[in-house]
Amino acid sequence: MQTPPDKQIAMTFYSHPTKSLKMRWKMQLVFPPGATAQTLLPLTLVDGEGAAIDTAVLEFAGKRIRIADGKAQLAYADFIAGKHAKAIWLYRHGMLPIPGSLTFE
Repeated sequence: MQTPPDKQIAMTFYSHPTKSLKMRWKMQLVFPPGATAQTLLPLTLVDGEGAAIDTAVLEFAGKRIRIADGKAQLAYADFIAGKHAKAIWLYRHGMLPIPGSLTFE
């Protein structure tokens, strides 16, 4: 398992729609060129207004990932191991959990 040596791949996930833009979220997971199982993939998370989400827990690829200042990392091997996990949820203190899914931009 390795990404092409000359191409970056980015996957974008959006929350399901909510009335409040602050409750919405957008996540981007980036696979750098030549990424292998040991590569840590950068993950960014912003709200519906484009502001970085300070603190949260993201349920993704069968893992619970802590988000700090809108950023986190996920090992490529963990992404592959959890590729069949269907749940994608963002949990923030004082807010309802909001599900999301992969999208194409």
